[in-house]
Amino acid sequence: MRLALSASLMVVLMAGSAHAAEWRAQRIATPARVTAVETVDGQARVNAGGLWYRIELNDNGAALVFADALSKADMPEGALPDGRVTTGTRDVARAWLGDPTDRYGHGVLGDRIEASSLVIEARDGKRHIVRLKNDAVFEDLEPRLADLDGDGHDEIVVVKSYLKQGSALAVIALRQGRYDIVAETTPLASPNRWLNPAGIGDFTGGGKIGIALVRQPHVIGELELWIWSDNRLRRIATLPGLTNHIIGSRALHMAAVADFDGNGVIDIALPSLDRGRLRIVSFAPARDIAEIALPSKAATNTAVIAMTSGPPALALGLSDGSLALVRRD
Repeated sequence: MRLALSASLMVVLMAGSAHAAEWRAQRIATPARVTAVETVDGQARVNAGGLWYRIELNDNGAALVFADALSKADMPEGALPDGRVTTGTRDVARAWLGDPTDRYGHGVLGDRIEASSLVIEARDGKRHIVRLKNDAVFEDLEPRLADLDGDGHDEIVVVKSYLKQGSALAVIALRQGRYDIVAETTPLASPNRWLNPAGIGDFTGGGKIGIALVRQPHVIGELELWIWSDNRLRRIATLPGLTNHIIGSRALHMAAVADFDGNGVIDIALPSLDRGRLRIVSFAPARDIAEIALPSKAATNTAVIAMTSGPPALALGLSDGSLALVRRD
Protein backbone atom coordinates (compact mmCIF):
# COMPACT_ATOMS: atom_id res chain seq x y z
CA MET A 1 0.00 0.00 0.00
CA ARG A 2 1.35 3.44 -0.98
CA LEU A 3 0.05 6.82 0.06
CA ALA A 4 1.26 9.88 -1.81
CA LEU A 5 2.48 13.16 -0.36
CA SER A 6 -0.32 15.70 -0.09
CA ALA A 7 0.01 19.16 -1.61
CA SER A 8 -0.41 20.94 1.71
CA LEU A 9 2.59 23.17 2.36
CA MET A 10 3.01 25.17 5.52
CA VAL A 11 4.71 28.48 6.18
CA VAL A 12 8.49 28.35 6.29
CA LEU A 13 10.24 30.37 8.97
CA MET A 14 13.84 31.38 8.39
CA ALA A 15 16.55 31.27 11.05
CA GLY A 16 19.85 33.09 10.94
CA SER A 17 21.07 35.16 8.00
CA ALA A 18 19.51 35.65 4.58
CA HIS A 19 21.66 32.75 3.37
CA ALA A 20 20.13 30.28 5.85
CA ALA A 21 18.70 27.11 4.34
CA GLU A 22 14.93 26.99 3.97
CA TRP A 23 13.08 24.26 5.85
CA ARG A 24 9.43 23.43 5.40
CA ALA A 25 6.79 21.20 6.97
CA GLN A 26 4.43 19.17 4.77
CA ARG A 27 1.64 16.76 5.59
CA ILE A 28 2.00 13.19 4.31
CA ALA A 29 -1.29 11.47 3.46
CA THR A 30 -2.03 8.58 5.82
CA PRO A 31 -4.75 5.88 5.81
CA ALA A 32 -5.82 6.66 9.37
CA ARG A 33 -4.97 8.76 12.40
CA VAL A 34 -1.28 8.64 13.31
CA THR A 35 -0.74 7.55 16.90
CA ALA A 36 3.00 6.81 17.07
CA VAL A 37 6.32 7.31 15.32
CA GLU A 38 9.26 5.07 16.22
CA THR A 39 12.80 4.55 14.98
CA VAL A 40 13.60 0.87 14.38
CA ASP A 41 17.10 -0.15 13.27
CA GLY A 42 17.69 3.42 12.15
CA GLN A 43 14.49 3.58 10.06
CA ALA A 44 11.35 5.64 10.69
CA ARG A 45 8.16 3.67 11.34
CA VAL A 46 4.67 5.22 11.54
CA ASN A 47 1.61 3.74 13.24
CA ALA A 48 -1.63 4.78 11.53
CA GLY A 49 -4.86 3.08 12.49
CA GLY A 50 -3.02 0.35 14.39
CA LEU A 51 -0.83 -0.68 11.42
CA TRP A 52 2.82 0.13 10.85
CA TYR A 53 4.27 1.84 7.79
CA ARG A 54 7.69 2.97 6.60
CA ILE A 55 8.34 6.24 4.77
CA GLU A 56 9.80 6.25 1.27
CA LEU A 57 11.34 9.58 0.24
CA ASN A 58 12.73 10.96 -2.98
CA ASP A 59 13.38 14.43 -4.37
CA ASN A 60 9.84 14.69 -5.75
CA GLY A 61 7.67 13.29 -2.99
CA ALA A 62 7.04 10.79 -0.25
CA ALA A 63 4.85 7.77 0.41
CA LEU A 64 3.89 5.45 3.24
CA VAL A 65 4.51 1.78 2.53
CA PHE A 66 2.96 -0.97 4.65
CA ALA A 67 5.48 -2.70 6.92
CA ASP A 68 5.38 -5.63 9.32
CA ALA A 69 4.29 -5.01 12.88
CA LEU A 70 7.07 -3.98 15.24
CA SER A 71 8.47 -6.92 17.15
CA LYS A 72 8.59 -6.43 20.91
CA ALA A 73 11.16 -8.34 22.88
CA ASP A 74 9.93 -10.32 25.86
CA MET A 75 10.59 -8.35 29.02
CA PRO A 76 12.77 -10.06 31.63
CA GLU A 77 11.15 -11.17 34.86
CA GLY A 78 10.73 -8.31 37.29
CA ALA A 79 11.18 -5.63 34.61
CA LEU A 80 9.20 -2.38 34.55
CA PRO A 81 6.02 -3.37 32.62
CA ASP A 82 6.13 -0.45 30.17
CA GLY A 83 9.92 -0.27 30.02
CA ARG A 84 12.31 -1.18 27.21
CA VAL A 85 15.41 -3.34 27.13
CA THR A 86 18.46 -1.50 25.81
CA THR A 87 21.06 -3.56 23.95
CA GLY A 88 24.72 -2.60 23.74
CA THR A 89 27.77 -3.31 21.59
CA ARG A 90 30.53 -2.87 24.19
CA ASP A 91 30.79 -4.41 27.65
CA VAL A 92 27.06 -4.06 28.45
CA ALA A 93 24.99 -6.59 26.51
CA ARG A 94 21.59 -5.51 27.87
CA ALA A 95 20.17 -3.19 30.48
CA TRP A 96 16.65 -2.53 31.75
CA LEU A 97 14.71 -0.99 34.62
CA GLY A 98 13.24 -3.33 37.20
CA ASP A 99 11.54 -3.83 40.56
CA PRO A 100 8.38 -1.73 39.91
CA THR A 101 7.20 0.42 42.79
CA ASP A 102 4.36 2.89 43.44
CA ARG A 103 6.20 4.86 46.12
CA TYR A 104 6.39 7.99 43.92
CA GLY A 105 2.99 9.22 42.76
CA HIS A 106 4.00 11.65 40.01
CA GLY A 107 2.66 9.72 37.01
CA VAL A 108 4.43 11.83 34.37
CA LEU A 109 4.93 8.76 32.12
CA GLY A 110 1.32 7.61 32.06
CA ASP A 111 1.03 5.73 35.35
CA ARG A 112 2.35 5.84 38.89
CA ILE A 113 4.54 2.77 38.60
CA GLU A 114 8.27 3.52 38.42
CA ALA A 115 11.43 1.43 38.78
CA SER A 116 13.47 0.99 41.92
CA SER A 117 16.39 -0.83 40.27
CA LEU A 118 18.52 -0.97 37.15
CA VAL A 119 19.61 -4.38 35.86
CA ILE A 120 22.82 -4.62 33.81
CA GLU A 121 23.70 -7.79 31.92
CA ALA A 122 27.39 -7.69 31.04
CA ARG A 123 28.92 -9.16 27.90
CA ASP A 124 30.45 -11.93 30.01
CA GLY A 125 26.96 -12.97 31.18
CA LYS A 126 27.28 -11.60 34.69
CA ARG A 127 24.26 -9.70 35.97
CA HIS A 128 24.58 -6.57 38.10
CA ILE A 129 21.77 -4.73 39.91
CA VAL A 130 21.80 -1.11 41.07
CA ARG A 131 19.05 -0.68 43.68
CA LEU A 132 17.84 2.68 44.91
CA LYS A 133 17.01 3.53 48.48
CA ASN A 134 13.41 4.21 49.43
CA ASP A 135 13.87 7.96 48.91
CA ALA A 136 14.09 7.73 45.09
CA VAL A 137 12.97 5.93 41.92
CA PHE A 138 14.15 5.69 38.35
CA GLU A 139 11.46 7.82 36.66
CA ASP A 140 12.29 6.61 33.19
CA LEU A 141 11.44 3.87 30.69
CA GLU A 142 14.83 2.88 29.32
CA PRO A 143 18.51 3.21 30.22
CA ARG A 144 20.87 4.86 27.70
CA LEU A 145 24.33 3.46 26.98
CA ALA A 146 27.24 5.70 26.02
CA ASP A 147 31.01 5.85 26.45
CA LEU A 148 31.08 9.25 28.12
CA ASP A 149 34.78 9.33 29.01
CA GLY A 150 36.27 7.64 25.94
CA ASP A 151 37.72 4.63 27.77
CA GLY A 152 35.87 2.08 25.62
CA HIS A 153 33.47 1.06 28.40
CA ASP A 154 29.78 1.79 28.74
CA GLU A 155 28.32 4.31 31.11
CA ILE A 156 24.57 4.23 31.70
CA VAL A 157 22.41 7.37 31.77
CA VAL A 158 19.01 7.32 33.46
CA VAL A 159 16.58 9.73 35.16
CA LYS A 160 16.54 9.38 38.94
CA SER A 161 13.76 11.13 40.87
CA TYR A 162 13.87 11.84 44.58
CA LEU A 163 10.53 11.67 46.35
CA LYS A 164 11.14 15.05 48.06
CA GLN A 165 13.58 16.77 45.67
CA GLY A 166 12.46 15.91 42.15
CA SER A 167 14.54 14.62 39.25
CA ALA A 168 18.25 14.40 38.58
CA LEU A 169 20.24 12.93 35.72
CA ALA A 170 22.32 9.99 36.94
CA VAL A 171 25.40 8.35 35.40
CA ILE A 172 26.09 4.74 36.37
CA ALA A 173 29.45 3.09 35.70
CA LEU A 174 31.53 0.07 36.64
CA ARG A 175 33.93 0.74 39.49
CA GLN A 176 36.08 -2.02 41.03
CA GLY A 177 33.84 -4.74 39.65
CA ARG A 178 30.58 -3.12 40.73
CA TYR A 179 28.11 -0.82 38.96
CA ASP A 180 27.03 2.22 40.92
CA ILE A 181 25.91 5.82 40.48
CA VAL A 182 29.09 7.84 39.95
CA ALA A 183 27.61 11.27 39.12
CA GLU A 184 24.30 13.14 39.32
CA THR A 185 23.02 16.56 38.42
CA THR A 186 21.54 18.57 41.27
CA PRO A 187 17.88 17.52 41.83
CA LEU A 188 15.24 20.01 40.69
CA ALA A 189 14.45 20.96 44.31
CA SER A 190 10.79 19.89 44.65
CA PRO A 191 8.70 16.74 44.07
CA ASN A 192 7.07 16.22 40.67
CA ARG A 193 9.70 18.22 38.79
CA TRP A 194 11.10 16.09 35.99
CA LEU A 195 13.67 16.16 33.20
CA ASN A 196 13.97 14.19 29.97
CA PRO A 197 17.22 13.38 28.12
CA ALA A 198 17.25 14.65 24.52
CA GLY A 199 20.42 13.06 23.15
CA ILE A 200 24.01 12.02 23.80
CA GLY A 201 26.99 12.89 21.62
CA ASP A 202 29.64 15.46 20.75
CA PHE A 203 27.39 18.52 20.35
CA THR A 204 30.19 21.11 20.44
CA GLY A 205 32.70 19.53 18.05
CA GLY A 206 35.34 19.61 20.77
CA GLY A 207 35.64 15.84 21.16
CA LYS A 208 33.83 15.55 24.51
CA ILE A 209 30.60 13.53 24.72
CA GLY A 210 27.77 15.57 26.18
CA ILE A 211 24.28 14.77 27.46
CA ALA A 212 21.49 17.06 26.32
CA LEU A 213 18.34 17.18 28.46
CA VAL A 214 15.21 19.27 28.75
CA ARG A 215 14.57 20.52 32.25
CA GLN A 216 10.85 20.48 33.15
CA PRO A 217 9.67 20.02 29.53
CA HIS A 218 6.03 20.78 30.43
CA VAL A 219 6.50 24.16 32.15
CA ILE A 220 10.10 25.45 31.89
CA GLY A 221 11.45 23.85 28.73
CA GLU A 222 15.14 24.64 29.02
CA LEU A 223 17.49 22.55 26.90
CA GLU A 224 20.72 21.99 28.81
CA LEU A 225 24.02 20.48 27.73
CA TRP A 226 26.01 18.60 30.38
CA ILE A 227 29.56 17.23 30.15
CA TRP A 228 30.88 14.49 32.41
CA SER A 229 34.40 15.28 33.42
CA ASP A 230 36.50 14.44 36.49
CA ASN A 231 33.70 12.12 37.66
CA ARG A 232 31.10 14.87 37.82
CA LEU A 233 28.49 16.41 35.55
CA ARG A 234 28.95 20.04 34.54
CA ARG A 235 26.41 22.15 32.66
CA ILE A 236 28.07 24.13 29.87
CA ALA A 237 25.22 25.60 27.78
CA THR A 238 21.45 26.20 27.75
CA LEU A 239 18.74 27.14 25.25
CA PRO A 240 15.22 28.19 26.38
CA GLY A 241 11.70 27.51 25.12
CA LEU A 242 11.91 23.84 24.07
CA THR A 243 10.24 20.54 24.96
CA ASN A 244 10.64 16.82 24.27
CA HIS A 245 7.70 15.30 26.13
CA ILE A 246 3.94 15.57 26.67
CA ILE A 247 2.79 14.94 30.22
CA GLY A 248 1.35 11.44 30.63
CA SER A 249 2.93 10.16 27.40
CA ARG A 250 5.36 7.25 27.05
CA ALA A 251 6.93 8.87 23.96
CA LEU A 252 10.32 10.04 25.24
CA HIS A 253 11.96 10.71 21.87
CA MET A 254 10.38 13.89 20.59
CA ALA A 255 13.96 15.16 20.10
CA ALA A 256 16.10 13.85 17.23
CA VAL A 257 19.87 14.13 16.78
CA ALA A 258 21.73 14.56 13.46
CA ASP A 259 23.99 16.99 11.60
CA PHE A 260 21.34 19.26 10.10
CA ASP A 261 23.52 22.16 8.93
CA GLY A 262 26.33 20.10 7.38
CA ASN A 263 29.17 21.45 9.55
CA GLY A 264 30.21 18.02 10.83
CA VAL A 265 28.80 18.57 14.35
CA ILE A 266 25.54 16.96 15.47
CA ASP A 267 22.52 19.15 16.23
CA ILE A 268 19.13 18.58 17.90
CA ALA A 269 15.64 18.97 16.45
CA LEU A 270 12.82 19.28 18.98
CA PRO A 271 9.50 21.11 19.40
CA SER A 272 9.10 24.58 20.83
CA LEU A 273 7.63 24.65 24.32
CA ASP A 274 4.13 25.24 22.90
CA ARG A 275 4.77 22.39 20.36
CA GLY A 276 3.61 24.61 17.50
CA ARG A 277 7.03 24.78 15.85
CA LEU A 278 9.95 22.46 15.28
CA ARG A 279 13.26 24.06 16.17
CA ILE A 280 16.61 22.78 14.96
CA VAL A 281 19.29 23.97 17.37
CA SER A 282 23.05 23.73 17.71
CA PHE A 283 25.50 23.99 20.60
CA ALA A 284 28.40 24.85 18.27
CA PRO A 285 27.77 27.63 19.27
CA ALA A 286 24.37 27.68 21.00
CA ARG A 287 21.89 28.97 18.41
CA ASP A 288 18.84 28.17 16.29
CA ILE A 289 19.59 26.70 12.85
CA ALA A 290 15.94 26.77 11.76
CA GLU A 291 12.46 27.25 13.18
CA ILE A 292 9.61 25.66 11.23
CA ALA A 293 5.88 26.22 11.81
CA LEU A 294 3.95 22.94 12.08
CA PRO A 295 0.43 22.36 10.69
CA SER A 296 -0.67 21.23 14.17
CA LYS A 297 1.08 20.67 17.50
CA ALA A 298 3.81 18.01 17.72
CA ALA A 299 2.42 14.90 19.41
CA THR A 300 4.77 11.91 18.87
CA ASN A 301 8.41 10.95 18.76
CA THR A 302 10.48 12.54 15.99
CA ALA A 303 12.31 10.24 13.55
CA VAL A 304 15.32 11.09 11.36
CA ILE A 305 15.15 10.09 7.69
CA ALA A 306 18.39 9.98 5.69
CA MET A 307 18.36 11.76 2.32
CA THR A 308 20.41 10.87 -0.75
CA SER A 309 21.82 14.41 -0.67
CA GLY A 310 21.67 17.23 1.79
CA PRO A 311 20.67 17.13 5.46
CA PRO A 312 18.31 14.46 6.80
CA ALA A 313 14.56 14.96 6.93
CA LEU A 314 12.33 14.51 9.98
CA ALA A 315 8.96 12.84 10.52
CA LEU A 316 6.59 13.35 13.43
CA GLY A 317 2.93 12.85 14.25
CA LEU A 318 0.74 15.85 15.04
CA SER A 319 -2.08 16.45 17.51
CA ASP A 320 -4.70 16.45 14.74
CA GLY A 321 -3.70 12.90 13.79
CA SER A 322 -1.75 13.85 10.67
CA LEU A 323 1.90 13.10 9.82
CA ALA A 324 4.40 15.88 9.14
CA LEU A 325 7.54 15.65 7.05
CA VAL A 326 10.09 18.38 7.74
CA ARG A 327 12.95 18.86 5.29
CA ARG A 328 15.13 21.48 3.69
CA ASP A 329 14.47 22.58 0.13
